[in-house]
Amino acid sequence: MSSHKHHMLENIQILRAIAALLVVLHHALPHYEAMGGSLEPVKHIGAWGFTGVDIFFVISGYIMVYTTIDKPRTLSSAKRFVKHRFFRIYLGYWPFFAVMLLALYLTDPARLASLDITGSFLLTQTDMFKLVLPVSWSLGYEVYFYLLITLTFFLPSRYLKQLMLLWTLSGAEIIVSLAWHTPKTPIFYDPFLLEFFSGMLLYLLDKHLIRSRYLFPLIAAVFAAYSFGIVHEYKKRVLTFGSGAAGMVWIALILERYRYIEHPIYRKAISIGERS
Repeated sequence: MSSHKHHMLENIQILRAIAALLVVLHHALPHYEAMGGSLEPVKHIGAWGFTGVDIFFVISGYIMVYTTIDKPRTLSSAKRFVKHRFFRIYLGYWPFFAVMLLALYLTDPARLASLDITGSFLLTQTDMFKLVLPVSWSLGYEVYFYLLITLTFFLPSRYLKQLMLLWTLSGAEIIVSLAWHTPKTPIFYDPFLLEFFSGMLLYLLDKHLIRSRYLFPLIAAVFAAYSFGIVHEYKKRVLTFGSGAAGMVWIALILERYRYIEHPIYRKAISIGERS
């Protein structure tokens, strides 16, 4: 399979910027309120800013296929992928982990007994209440998803796209059939994986899904999904905010394909997206 240089998906970068700002605002909200901040739009958006994580998961699913589909299906390619992705996560994460671990040791050493230090270090623990750095819970899902993508390097290249599609749909079916019948879902079939899979499907079914006629129905569907999630306090989060996030990425890809958005003002947003 021939490789080619991928161009930047500008609208995806903008969506990354939006997701990053939502998450930052969510975590800054307690400090904003503690300082007497009272603007209702800021408080409302901040309260639901955690939904930026769902957007990141869908984007990750899309980008992983987008950037690996043309790679040679060899062991060396798999090793390169693992090295690049894991270094990118762990080398950026470990310094903050170390600082937080030291801070807890100096200020609240008794709390360390209730935390999973090894799981926090390796990002194999996704329960934020057992993490040294609670906000790192989403990185555990990213690491697991990268491991799943690594397995695709051992699929035959001749039928790669078809096999990846079958693999994605089968994984989604297993999650749907098992996850909602299990009180405490292990990461191996956690519903959050559906968000990654939805991003993969947006790439694999690109020719069928990225059409301008879907734009306005998608906007309505995204609005409905987020409204339902907020009204019902995000029960079944993946079905509400997860589907809304998938819709937002879908919209961004349609806008990218048909060039509905082109303006210099978006350069700043793209820059933020790249940094996120």
